Amino acid sequence: MENSIANTCGELEQEVKSRTYNIIEAFAMMTYCLIMLWLIIYPFGVLMRIEAAKLAGEIFLGLGAIYILFGSPFVHKDTLSSWGLGNPVALYANIRKRSVAGRILSVGLIFLIIASLTFVYCFEWKEASRFIFGLNYETAGRIQATAAGKAAIFLSGIVMATFFSTCVIRYDNFLSALSTAFKIILVLGMLEYATAFIVMGSIAFADFQPRHFALDLLGYMFWGTLQQLLFSSYFGTRFRKGFTPATDPAKQWQKRFWVSVLNGSFFGIIHINSWSLVGICWLLGVILSWVFMEDRNRNLVALGCVQGFLGSSLGWLFAAEKAGGFRIAMGVGPGHMKGFDLLTIVVVFLLIMSSLLVIAYLVRSKQSQN
Repeated sequence: MENSIANTCGELEQEVKSRTYNIIEAFAMMTYCLIMLWLIIYPFGVLMRIEAAKLAGEIFLGLGAIYILFGSPFVHKDTLSSWGLGNPVALYANIRKRSVAGRILSVGLIFLIIASLTFVYCFEWKEASRFIFGLNYETAGRIQATAAGKAAIFLSGIVMATFFSTCVIRYDNFLSALSTAFKIILVLGMLEYATAFIVMGSIAFADFQPRHFALDLLGYMFWGTLQQLLFSSYFGTRFRKGFTPATDPAKQWQKRFWVSVLNGSFFGIIHINSWSLVGICWLLGVILSWVFMEDRNRNLVALGCVQGFLGSSLGWLFAAEKAGGFRIAMGVGPGHMKGFDLLTIVVVFLLIMSSLLVIAYLVRSKQSQN
């Protein structure tokens, strides 16, 4: 394969940059995010309440997001499948190759997904608008009360559902990836629920509300898919291509494990100021990074299902005070800080300095090789 590179698992992937370039970019982007969040927005925007500083930090974070989503894939010539995303062109070509019955079944399945997502979006508009657009219930209700508003809700639902069904869901490995996702959910879900029972007993489950949990599950699945677009798709791809496979096949799992630990730590770091979540997300990040390295499991929606179930369960079981239990703060980032916290600043400063040292070392090593 022209312009290809063997990733940590030994699978060939399209790549035009060097391994060192991939690793440097990943560390540089994480450093950039930490600086914007904790050295710009937190001290100036949150503590000093300088709105211009907060706005500037958010704009620069937005620019970073644009590079991650559009710039980096273009620079590296990443494919949609390497990010675990769907490819509408490939999907159309695949459907055309099938028999008439196969085409009808495939198109029918896609339309069913679109119709189901649109129905949930419209039926639960107030919850959906709060989650997607940040609207309060009163504003959402006013929009829904008019004929034009109802039409706009329906059309926007169709557009988003169609985009998700054709551009986000990767179908060619969906069953194998979903099978792996269910195994992770089974193991970690049992651990999560067992922990809640051990700590709080049956009272942990007394406030279960099926409708509320189902909405949280669906919303968190989409939110989890978006988060994994950053960590598994972007950072996971950069590290997967940055580190060579082990020269000794017997030690391949060790190399893969340590790369997963590195990428998982990035997932944990972004949850700073909720230290319980940092640890939990680090563990989850290691597991998801491990499975995402293989093409058969490289499916963003499958990872979103894992994070959706575990995250919504965590929010239900531990987000509020319960007798005999403990509360896990689900809000992260500068906006959830109530004042100055020395520990957070020290940890962030050490992370930034460590990252800069790694970048400097890699740049010097690359220059010496040239």
